[in-house]
Amino acid sequence: MIAECLRSVRQPRFFETERGYQGELLAELRARLPKVSLPGGTLVEQEYQKRFAEHGVNFRPNIIIHIPTPFGGNRRYGNFAVFELKLKAGQAAARKDFTRLDAVLDVLDYSLGVFVNIASAHTHAARYSGQFGERIHFFATRKVGRAIQLRHACHDDGGVIERVEEIAY
Repeated sequence: MIAECLRSVRQPRFFETERGYQGELLAELRARLPKVSLPGGTLVEQEYQKRFAEHGVNFRPNIIIHIPTPFGGNRRYGNFAVFELKLKAGQAAARKDFTRLDAVLDVLDYSLGVFVNIASAHTHAARYSGQFGERIHFFATRKVGRAIQLRHACHDDGGVIERVEEIAY
């Protein structure tokens, strides 16, 4: 579903800013969420503030897919996916987001981490050295002529597998 959502963000303007791309991706995720086999009450939210005292981390992931925890409940349950997006991320910026993804995957037990490098050909998946390689998917998406190029990488048996596709718009 995530790759399908990324394929659907085609408007060239959304590749100009992280915030613009994030908003469009959020809309695509919300539109497809009912078709995914997740429990009722699952929401897609953006920039949800994580407080250290309550969550064990204190930053705002760009997008989360989760079931909100009732007051006093265990915040490690109902967490499905956490997204970090960057516009034209270089190695240092990607590593910073990888550290954030690792923290959320560890402390809040999200099932899936997603890194999206906007307006770039680099997933930086080979630069990831954390402990959750099997739970993070790395994407890079950019305009190439009259098409969108989408790269999807993941770790498998200690190596990185990367696929590239172009979608005309």
